[in-house]
Amino acid sequence: MRCVNGRSSRINLLTHLSVILYYLHFIAYYLLVHALQNHCIFAYIPLQFQYLAWRYTILLYRESDFSFGSYGCHFLEYPPNSPVQLHSIGLMKVISPSFIWNGLKRGSNKMFIFQYTLSGQGMIRMEDQTYSLKAGQAFLVEVPSDHEYYFPQDSDHWEFLYIALHGDHVGDCWSFVKQTMGVIPTIEADAPVIRYLFRIYQEIAKKRITDGFQAAGTTYQFITELYREAKIKQANVGHWPVCVRLAVQLIESDYQTLAGLEDLANQVSVSKYHLARLFHQHTGTTVVQYLTKIRVKKAVALLLESNYTIEKIAELVGYNNGKYFTKIFKELVGLSPGRYKKNYDMITVDHLFSETN
Repeated sequence: MRCVNGRSSRINLLTHLSVILYYLHFIAYYLLVHALQNHCIFAYIPLQFQYLAWRYTILLYRESDFSFGSYGCHFLEYPPNSPVQLHSIGLMKVISPSFIWNGLKRGSNKMFIFQYTLSGQGMIRMEDQTYSLKAGQAFLVEVPSDHEYYFPQDSDHWEFLYIALHGDHVGDCWSFVKQTMGVIPTIEADAPVIRYLFRIYQEIAKKRITDGFQAAGTTYQFITELYREAKIKQANVGHWPVCVRLAVQLIESDYQTLAGLEDLANQVSVSKYHLARLFHQHTGTTVVQYLTKIRVKKAVALLLESNYTIEKIAELVGYNNGKYFTKIFKELVGLSPGRYKKNYDMITVDHLFSETN
């Protein structure tokens, strides 16, 4: 095993206090559960303490010079078929405009990056869309891909925590999170997934993770916590802008007649560029991709529940050309409409659409 420290500062007294408070958080949680199970009237006290303990941890952490640095970890062995492997992790404070990372200039080895802004401001470009990154906002990207994150000239600093992972399972998680929380998800600093990411960083910095088996278990738990965070917010679309909520409603109700992005933008009274940017940011997909998915989903229902011809189904879901509909259906589902109708009993619809999100 080789774990390389990129840049690390001395751990001071405040660091030790923050670690103590961090573990007190778990003690408080245990006391809370015990109190609730025994119907204790003082159950609210551990809960308050739990919340305050973590807030103090964050406060002390930020006010100290605790271990700004990055660690690249190269382990000789991982569990067989490990779904996730740790590449690197770091806590960084950037103040130089020279800080820039381009997703197409970092080699061809596949890697997945989660980065969470603690304070200050950064920027990221994903294809043709650019987003500001402020405290509480994260991004998830795959390398190689067309993205670029950097330190903007109008920012005085950018402090963030990141983790880079390998493994196909990570890509599935990234897709799910972006679909449910948007491409720039907002996460509370005291959310379990962020707390756990701090914990991984602390364990690596203190050299308590010493082999690939420990790293695999730890990083898989991080993926699980990220799934949990996304699942909690999956049904909550109230934080989406009004125009995005209206656009989704219109797509799901008027998919047969919508002409595309410009038509949709006119109906929700915003420019098509503004709608395209917000829709992608909050849903993790484009307007056209979402409209196509809804049309194909409706087509699946018609294939299984009616005796309509392929041409008629194409017309009913908004396509004027049966051949074009067949082409789109096969690209999304993996089978032609006719083949799908014959073999539907061997394939579940939920599985099919999870693969095309």
